[in-house]
Amino acid sequence: MNFIGRHDHLAGYQRVNTAAYGVPLWNKDDSANFVQDSISWKWQKGSRVSTINDWLQIKIGGDDEVKKKKGNKQFNRIKSTKYTLITFLPQNLFEQFRRIANFYFLVMTIISLLIDSPVSPMTSFLPLVFVIAVTAAKQGYEDFLRYKTDNIVNRSPVTVIRNGVEVNIQSQYVSPGDLVVVERDCDVPCDLVLLRSSDPHAKCFITTANLDGESNLKTLLVPRDLPLVEINKMHKLGVIECESPKTDLYSFNGKIELSGGEGRVLPLSAENVLLRGSRVKNTECVIGCAIYTGMTTKLQLNSRLTRNKSASSEVYINRFLIFVLIALIVIVTILYFLKRYDELYVIPKLSYLGPPADGYSVKQFLQDYLSFLILFNYLIPISLYVTIEMHRVIGGFFMEWDTQLYDEDTDQPCIVNTSNLNEELGQINILFSDKTGTLTKNEMIFQQCSISGRKFVYKKTRLQEEGTGALFDINKFNNDQKNFFQALAICHTIQVAGDTNSTTKEESKDGNAISGLAKMYSISDITEESHTSSQQSDVNLDNSNILETSLSTNPNGKVSTTSDVNPLLDDSNKVERRKRPQIVKRSPNFARPATRVHPVTISLPPVLNTNGNVLEMVNGSTERPVLFPSSLQNLPSGRPISMQFNRSTSEVDLPEFGSNAVHGHRRSQSYGAPGAYITQQGNPAAAVINRTSSTASRESYAAPNFQRQPTILIRKESQRRKNEIEQVVHEMDYQASSPDEKALVEACAHLGLVYTGDDDDILRVRIVPPHMDYTRPFSVGKTNEIHFDRLHILEFTSDRKRMSVIVKDENGTKWIYTKGAESYVFPLCANSSADMISKTDAHISDFARHGLRTLAIARKRIAEADYQQFLLELSAANSSLENRKELSEQCYAKIERELDLLGATAVEDALQDEVADTLISLQKAGIKIWVLTGDKVETALNIALSCGHIPPNAIKYFIMDCTRKEDMLIHLNALDREIVFGIGTDCALLIDGKSLAVALAETPDEFRDVAIKCTAVLCCRLSPLQKSEVVALIKTSKQNYNTAAIGDGANDVSMIQEAHVGIGIMGKEGRQAARCADFAFAKFCFLKRLLLVHGHYHTTRLSFLVLYFFYKNIIFMGIQFLFQFHTLFSSSSVYDSLFLTLYNVIYTSLPIFFISLTEKPYTEETLSRQPELYKKNTHNKQLHWPYFLAWTINGVYQSLIIFYFAYFVFSTNNVILNIGQTAEFSCFGALLIELVVIVVNLKIWLESKYLSYWYIVTIVGSILAFMVTTLIYNFINVQYDTDFYYSYNYLLSSLPVWLFVILTTVACLVPDFTFRMARKGLNLPKRSFYPGRDRLRRQQLREKVNSTHL
Repeated sequence: MNFIGRHDHLAGYQRVNTAAYGVPLWNKDDSANFVQDSISWKWQKGSRVSTINDWLQIKIGGDDEVKKKKGNKQFNRIKSTKYTLITFLPQNLFEQFRRIANFYFLVMTIISLLIDSPVSPMTSFLPLVFVIAVTAAKQGYEDFLRYKTDNIVNRSPVTVIRNGVEVNIQSQYVSPGDLVVVERDCDVPCDLVLLRSSDPHAKCFITTANLDGESNLKTLLVPRDLPLVEINKMHKLGVIECESPKTDLYSFNGKIELSGGEGRVLPLSAENVLLRGSRVKNTECVIGCAIYTGMTTKLQLNSRLTRNKSASSEVYINRFLIFVLIALIVIVTILYFLKRYDELYVIPKLSYLGPPADGYSVKQFLQDYLSFLILFNYLIPISLYVTIEMHRVIGGFFMEWDTQLYDEDTDQPCIVNTSNLNEELGQINILFSDKTGTLTKNEMIFQQCSISGRKFVYKKTRLQEEGTGALFDINKFNNDQKNFFQALAICHTIQVAGDTNSTTKEESKDGNAISGLAKMYSISDITEESHTSSQQSDVNLDNSNILETSLSTNPNGKVSTTSDVNPLLDDSNKVERRKRPQIVKRSPNFARPATRVHPVTISLPPVLNTNGNVLEMVNGSTERPVLFPSSLQNLPSGRPISMQFNRSTSEVDLPEFGSNAVHGHRRSQSYGAPGAYITQQGNPAAAVINRTSSTASRESYAAPNFQRQPTILIRKESQRRKNEIEQVVHEMDYQASSPDEKALVEACAHLGLVYTGDDDDILRVRIVPPHMDYTRPFSVGKTNEIHFDRLHILEFTSDRKRMSVIVKDENGTKWIYTKGAESYVFPLCANSSADMISKTDAHISDFARHGLRTLAIARKRIAEADYQQFLLELSAANSSLENRKELSEQCYAKIERELDLLGATAVEDALQDEVADTLISLQKAGIKIWVLTGDKVETALNIALSCGHIPPNAIKYFIMDCTRKEDMLIHLNALDREIVFGIGTDCALLIDGKSLAVALAETPDEFRDVAIKCTAVLCCRLSPLQKSEVVALIKTSKQNYNTAAIGDGANDVSMIQEAHVGIGIMGKEGRQAARCADFAFAKFCFLKRLLLVHGHYHTTRLSFLVLYFFYKNIIFMGIQFLFQFHTLFSSSSVYDSLFLTLYNVIYTSLPIFFISLTEKPYTEETLSRQPELYKKNTHNKQLHWPYFLAWTINGVYQSLIIFYFAYFVFSTNNVILNIGQTAEFSCFGALLIELVVIVVNLKIWLESKYLSYWYIVTIVGSILAFMVTTLIYNFINVQYDTDFYYSYNYLLSSLPVWLFVILTTVACLVPDFTFRMARKGLNLPKRSFYPGRDRLRRQQLREKVNSTHL
C-alpha cells in the first residue's frame, strides 16, 4: 500500500492506494505538491476542495503512531475569527487602508511630515487615528466575541473511546478515527460514521436544525451487517475509506473494510453519517468514528460560503469622491500656477518680501504643490465611512427591535445579517419570490383525491364522491380505495415521535407501573358514544346505592373520578381493565343531574325474572341484561355516590344481522324514564339491570318530537369522533421531511388507517373503522393491525421528483409503492394504466386550478427474480466509490417501471396572512413581482390570482413546452406586440421550466427585455439553479434594476444569494434560507413594512448623510480657497490647526449622525397607506447629480457670504473689539470657523423633518462644544500656526461681533426660506433639490418637538 503525504490539519487521514480503483498512483515527487495544492489550498480558500480521486483512509479507533507524533494537536478546533493577537494590527490596518479615503489621508499625513507643511501634520493624523481606532475597536470587539463563542464550542466536554477505554476530553482534541460517544439531546462534535446505537433496531434519530434548519426528526442507520463487537474492541473493527470532505450535506461516499480474514467491505452512505451541528434525539446513546474534524466538517465548509454584497449607494458615494478628488487636483493646480505667476511678476516688485523662490526647482515644486494638497485635503470627508458604518449597524438594531416585525407565535424578531444593505431595502425594483412557504403557509391539508378515475372530496373520517355525493368510510371502501390509502400510509419516511399508546402515561393510583399495560389500550378501543348527556332523566332504582357504587367503581374496587371522555386520553382506569366482564356495547344515555353513567348491554339469550317470566322491552323485544362483577354485590349500602361512569372496552364482537343471536330492539338512541330500570336480585354471580315496560318511555321512532334526533346524534357522534382522532394524531406527533407527506399520513389516520410507527423496518398500520351509524354492526376490542416489512427506501431527490418504498406484505409478496410529481410518475406507468392516466391527469388539472398541490400514486408487484437482480445492482452501486449517486439512481429507475397507477392526491397550502395586501401594496410602490416556483402552472396560477400577484383583469400569456429558439422568439415577439398595443393594460407572463431553459440558453436578452415590461411574471416547474439564473439574468439589464429575492427553503438559497438583497422567511421548510439571507423574519406580510417603511427611511437618511458630509466640507474648504487669493497664494491656512482637527470629529459630526438614525420624512402610517411614496427613492434618486450639485452650490454660496462679510468688516474697520484695538489675524480665523459651525448646524436643523428634544440638544451641544473647546484653547499659549492666545475672549466680549454673526447667519440661510415661501405663495410644484424638502414641513411644534421614537 502506498500512502502520500499528510497535511497537519488532516492528520489521521491516509491516502488510499488508488491503483485499486483503476487510476494511476502519483509519483513520489508529485505527492507533496498535490497535498499542498489541493488540501492546503482548500484550507486557505474555505469551502474549495480537491476534485481529484483523493480518497481518505481512517483507522477506526485512530492511528496510535500519528497521535504520538502529533501529540495533543487541536484537530477539531473551530475557528471563526479573522484575527489573532499577532495578526490583528497589520491585517486590520491593511483592510482599512484599502479604502480610498483612509489611504488618501495616510498619504497626506506622510507628506505633511516630509515637507514644510502649512498646517500641523496632526490635523490629518489625529482624525485618521480616530477613524481607524473606532473601526478597529468595532471589528476587534466583534472578533473577540467570535473567539469567545469558539472557545465555548472547542472546550465543551466530549467522551471518546481510545484503546477500549472511555476518556473525557475537550472537543478540540478529537482527532480523526476517535470513537466518539454522543448521548441523548447532545450535539455531535464532528462528522461521525455511526457504528453503534442504543436503539434496539440500530437506528439513531437526529435533528438538523443547525445544518439546514429543519426541525423534524431524521433517521440514521448503523451500516448493515456491521459486526456487533464489545465496546473495548471496537477500535479493531477495521478501516474507513471515504471521499474528501465536500460542502454537500446530503451526500457521502465511503466504505468500511472490516479487519480479519474475511476482509468484507460494507458500503457507507449519507444515512450512516452524523454531521457536526446535528443533535441526537430519542436515542439514549450512540458511538461513531470521527472522519471529518474541525474546519473540514461539512458544517464548517458550508458556513464559510459567504458572498459579499455592497449597496448601490456606494457607487454614487465613490462617484462623488472621485468628483471631489478631481476638483481638489484642479484647485491645487490652479493655485499653484497662480502662485508661480505672483512669484514671477508680483513678488519681485514687493522688495520687503525678499527674493522670490526658485520656481524651476523640483524641490520647490513639490513643496508648493504638496502644500496646497495638504491644505485642501479636507475636501475629502475622512469620517464619512466610519459614520456610514455606524449608521448602518445601529439602523440594523432598530429593525431587529421593531415590534411590528416580531412574530409572537414563533417568538421570532427580525434578523439583520447584512447591515450594509439597509438602504438597499428602499431601492428594490424587482422582487423574486418563492411560492410554497413564502406566499403560502406551508401548512398542508389533504382536500381531494382521484382514485381509479373517480374524484373524491376528503371529509375528515369519510370520502364524498364528486357528482353523486355518496359518502364512504373505511368500511365501505372497495379494493381500489383501500390500496390507494394503504399506499399513502406506508409510502413515506415519517417518524412517530409521540406515544402511540396515549392512554397510559402515568402510574396508577396504587403505585403500580403501567408501562406494560399501555399496549392493551389502543386506538381500536375508540367506540361509539352518546352525545346527549345534556338530557337528564330521573332514575328510580331498587338498591340504587349499590347500583351507583357499581357504576362508578373500578373492577378492582377503587372509585374512579374520570369523566366519560376519549379513553385514549384518559389517565384513570389504568390497571387491569381487561378483568372486566366481556361487554360489547353500552346502552343508551343513562344519566342523572351532575352525573353521567352509561349502562352497557350485551347480546345474550332471554333472561328470566324472579317469577320465571321472560323480561321484555316495549314493543315485545327481548331485553339484553348487563352483567356486573360479583364483587360489587356486597358493597355497603348508604348514600348514593354521584360519580362519573368509566367507559368500558370489549373483547367480543357484536354479531352481524342474520345471525342466530337474539337481538334487542336496535336503535340509535333510547331514553330512560322513571322506573324503567330495576335491579335483578337473587343471582350471587351477577346483578342484572332489566328494563321494564313503561308507557312513560318514548320508544316509537315515528314520534314526531324525535324524528330528527338520530340524525342530530349521528352528527354529534361524528364531531366527537373527529375530535378524538385529532387528539390521537396530535399525540402521535408525526415527524415528516415535508408537510405534504405529513398531511397525507394524517388524512389516512382520520380515515381509519393509522400509521403507528416502524419496528426494525416493520411498518405497523392499525385499521380503526369509524362508526358513524349506530344501526350498523361494527367491530371493537380487537386490534386489527397490518404489517409491512420495509425493504428499501428509494429517496426523493430534486432530479427524480419522486420517492419509493419496497415492502413485503404479510403474505410475503413484495411491492414497490411510488409517490411523486405526475410528470415523473406517469411515464413510469404500464400501458394498461393509459385510460386511468388520462382521467387522473384531468382530475389533477382540476385540482391545480383550485390551487392544490398534487402527487401521483402508483405501485407494482415485484417478482422475486426482479428483486434479486435489483439487490445485486444496488449492492454494486453502493460499493462503488465513483459515481455512486448516478449508479444508484439508474438502479432505482430499473425497478420503478411498469407501475400500476392508483390515483392522485390534492393538498391545500393556505395563503400567508395579509399576503394579498402586501403584494398589491408592493406593486403600487412600483415593484415588479416575479414568482419562481417548482409547482405546476395551474396551481401557481390559482395562487397568483388569489394572492393578488396577477391582477384579475390582466392578459395572461402562456409559454409552455417550448423547446426551440425559433418558437421562443415568436412567443416573445407576440408578447411584446401585445404589451405595446395594449397600453395601459396589465399583462402577465406564465412560463414553465422547459421553456425557460430555452429562453435562458438561447434568447436571454430578448426574454429579459420583454419579461421586464410585464406587470407580473410567473415561472413554474423551476429548479433551484434556474431560480438563481433568472435573478442573474435580470441583474445584467442596462437599466441596473435592484433585485430582491425572498424564500423560506433550502432550494431558495441560491436565488437569495444571487439577488442584490436576500430575504429569508423562518418557515416550516427550515431556516437555511434565513441564515443565508441578508434579512430574515417570520411572516411574508412583514415585507411590506420592511420595504415601504424601513427601506424608505434608510434610503432617505443615508442620502441626507452623504450629501450633508460633502456640503459641510465644501463650505469649510471654500473659505480656505477664497483666503488664498488675499495672501499671494502663500498656501497659509486661515484656520488654526485645532479647528482643522476637530471640525469633522466634534463640531459637525453628532447632529448628522443622530438625524441619520431618526429622520422620518413621512410617518410610518403614511408610508404604509401610500405605497406610491416608495417610488421617490428608487434608483437612488436622492443621490443623483442634481441633488449633489445643489448642495455643492449652496455650500459655495454660503462660503462666499461668510468669507466676504467677514472680509468686508475687517477691511473697512477692524476696530470691532471692546478694547478699542484692531483685531488680530487669529480673530479673523476664529470668527470664520465660528460662523461655519453655526451655519452648518443650523442648516441641518432647517433640512430635517423629524425633530426631537434630543436632536435639538445635539445641534446646540455641537455649537457649544466649539465655543468651549475654543475658549479653553485660547487660554493656552501655543504658537504653532498663529498666536491664538486670548483672541477668542475678545470676540466673545464684543457686541459688534455677535451682531455680525447673527447677520451673516441670516444671510446664509435666507435662500432656503425664500424658496420655501415662494413655493407656497405661488403654489409651485413641491420639488426640491434636497431630500424630503416637501415633507411634513407644516407640522405643529408640539408634534415636531417630542421624544424620539427610535
